[in-house]
Amino acid sequence: MAKVNFAHNLLGCRFDNWLRLRRENPITDKRQGRFITLVSLILGLPALLEWLIFYIPINRTVIEKDPVYIVGYWRSGTTFLQNLLTRDPQYAWFDPVRTLTFSNCILLKPLLARIQKNLLKDARPMDNMEYALDLPMEEVFAQATISTQAISHMLSFPDGGRGVKFFETAFIDEQDEEKQQEWRKAYSYILRKVTYLNKGKQLLLKSPENTCRLGELKRCYPGAKFINIYRNPYKVVMSAINMFEKEMDLLCLDEPASPETIENVAIDMCARVYRKAIRELESMPQADHIDICYEDFCKDPMGYTKKIYEELELPGFEEAKPYFEEYLESQKDYQKNIFSLEPELRDKVNSRLDFYFQYYGYEMITE
Repeated sequence: MAKVNFAHNLLGCRFDNWLRLRRENPITDKRQGRFITLVSLILGLPALLEWLIFYIPINRTVIEKDPVYIVGYWRSGTTFLQNLLTRDPQYAWFDPVRTLTFSNCILLKPLLARIQKNLLKDARPMDNMEYALDLPMEEVFAQATISTQAISHMLSFPDGGRGVKFFETAFIDEQDEEKQQEWRKAYSYILRKVTYLNKGKQLLLKSPENTCRLGELKRCYPGAKFINIYRNPYKVVMSAINMFEKEMDLLCLDEPASPETIENVAIDMCARVYRKAIRELESMPQADHIDICYEDFCKDPMGYTKKIYEELELPGFEEAKPYFEEYLESQKDYQKNIFSLEPELRDKVNSRLDFYFQYYGYEMITE
């Protein structure tokens, strides 16, 4: 019998949202499903109380400074870049408690922080990066706890590969009006709540999912700035496949997708994301976005951090520099995963991401 995953990302799901997900998606792991139901039910009453107490002040909160977004495909270096930039104390972000247990992150924060401190240890199965209560997480995981419009639900409900329907939720401007309204309402609420909790600080956010909807984010937050970090497509695809396989193995509640399906989705999604992202980034004012090559950034992170601040006209680099240096020193022994590029995968990447090689200047391997 499969063990219950006490760190499943849906344990903090708001009870009504969990019931919607259960109703609309198959669940074969009945034990894990019942456990999520129990936990979300127990957390439901304090979540309702928290909503009643703080609904008015949160909805009156005005985001005076639009967010700074770090975007890029999964495994492009977005986590490393956000971990570094959020050392600047002028920015706010989503910590694990405000992400995974978003609906209970005020009244139950001391209790949930103690629990998550243990559960998040070594919790990233796809690499050697750390999870810690003082490091940021992707805000879209908070949105996933209160909305059905989230890519991360695909990992829990892959439905033998049919669960890739959740990828469509990231391309929100291509969805019907009802889904767009659900996404905007949930996204606006999570940003205002964390802004309220951080006394109006500017948000510095990261999620690969946001790379699919840069135009929509710019319409919602006209003053937003975007840092697009890109990486060698072979390494990105191989690492993304590894990530999807490992996370699905941990979070899957029904029939998992086949390795071939995951491989094809990882490549096709990368192509679809960047065809759209390149177009939307180029349509923005030059001072509102910057492209950063991951390989170059790793060679001179401090130099490129300064470049980000200068080109996006962000204040406070010199004041934050000691915090950046401290974090970089703590990561000097970090070891990246190493993957072997198989000829069949190489040919798929070459044929479907040929425009990516040309646009970002990477050399294509043909044999």
